[in-house]
Amino acid sequence: MKTFVRLIRRYVLAVIGFVLLLLFLGIGFLGWTVWYEATYLPQREYAFSDIADSMVETKDGLVFGSQHTPQEWMDGYAWCMVLDDNGNVKWDYKLPSELNRHYTINDIANFTRWYLDDYPVFCQTKDYGLFVIGLPKGSLWKYTFYSTPSLLRNVVHNLPLVGLILLLAGLLFCLWLGWRGTKRLETVAAGLDALADGQTVQLPTDGFTGELAEKLNQTSSHLQKKNEMFVRRDDTRTQWIAGVSHDVRTPLALILGWAEQLKQDEALPDAARQKATGICGQSEKLRSLIDDLNLTSKLEYGAQPLRKKEYSAGPLIRKLMAQFYDSPLAEKCEISLVQSAEAEHELLSVDEGLLGRLMENLLNNSVRHNFKDVKISVKTSIDRKFFLMTIADDGKGYPPEVLAALNSEEIQENAPHILGLHVVEQIATAHGGKTLFSQNTPCGAKTVIWLPLI
Repeated sequence: MKTFVRLIRRYVLAVIGFVLLLLFLGIGFLGWTVWYEATYLPQREYAFSDIADSMVETKDGLVFGSQHTPQEWMDGYAWCMVLDDNGNVKWDYKLPSELNRHYTINDIANFTRWYLDDYPVFCQTKDYGLFVIGLPKGSLWKYTFYSTPSLLRNVVHNLPLVGLILLLAGLLFCLWLGWRGTKRLETVAAGLDALADGQTVQLPTDGFTGELAEKLNQTSSHLQKKNEMFVRRDDTRTQWIAGVSHDVRTPLALILGWAEQLKQDEALPDAARQKATGICGQSEKLRSLIDDLNLTSKLEYGAQPLRKKEYSAGPLIRKLMAQFYDSPLAEKCEISLVQSAEAEHELLSVDEGLLGRLMENLLNNSVRHNFKDVKISVKTSIDRKFFLMTIADDGKGYPPEVLAALNSEEIQENAPHILGLHVVEQIATAHGGKTLFSQNTPCGAKTVIWLPLI
């Protein structure tokens, strides 16, 4: 969580920094515009203060200094005048007729720093009076700074262009930043996907996602160690089950052998021979249970090799059914096989031994959990790209708790014993197929097996 907070904080700071950069660029542009305009103000040969200092009083009145002609002194200016202490014009040069010849103290206070009838003016107090010089109308703005009228026009004209350039620059920067961040996050996302698939992850730890990548690398290493531990545990469990199964088979075979001898010994009483028959039946169940336990363990942990070969569906199913006919349980049921014409010659890629075990478990389940005269039907058909095999009986059907356990994806507490049917599911899944357990109509149990066609 802290890593994501830091990541978000970095992006926020980056955005704030970029906004400040745009602000400084805007201020810099305005400053450059002001400097440029100030640099190119209309240039005058002489400052108004120099002109005021050059004025000389003669017996005929004030005159310009003799260093230059009046035209040279007034180059760039429109007019000038000198006011006495009473506000009267005591001298002037090209004073416009529309201007007054007398000004009050308030008038003088108003125009000394600004305008006189729209003429920009400059004033300077001298011994001979108040020197006032005016510039042409519209040539200068006099507020808190001096500028030409083109300043605002240039700012107004250039502002949209500058704004567009800054916007494009901001967009490009954001796109680059987003692309860079996306690439980094895509790498992290790919690592998460690989981690979810159980793969080992080793991401580069540079860049702003470096801390997050380091956490993923640590998690991957931890999970790898856990998986290795689980694999060793599962291997040990599988080997243990296989070892126990092997160890049990030898004494079980002896028990079956002795029970068969006792069952066929005519010197024994009928009651003893009947008990021997029961021992044989229970021993066979125990042997089947051990085989299922060993097989489900191998299928669960991928220790059971699949020896797939291509078979024609029709002959293969008949062959596996013939094997069941040779078992003692076949005498306790009536079984029928119906194969569709399209399913007869379709090709299957299966492990014959495992498929035989699948059918044996389903057929045995129907016989052992029903009456002696149970009827079993085996039907085959084709459903698009799958070979369907349906095994149904007319017995009492699956108990509700068994169906609930078979159709549940999670292991339920106090689940009934369904090892044989679980092996059926595992075998179908190992072949890329699936199973469906349900009740038969009007009675009995039904199981549908889907196996992919070649």
